Amino acid sequence: IPLREDARNCKKIRQLSVAEMLAETIRRIANKESVSEMYID
Repeated sequence: IPLREDARNCKKIRQLSVAEMLAETIRRIANKESVSEMYID
């Protein structure tokens, strides 16, 4: 979702990509692997 111009110019807001995490989640689900293990320290 694109940020509005004022949000893009705000130094307190950072836009992060979750593409890699989403891809890994989909891969694990497709392979019937644990998704919760991604979030365990």
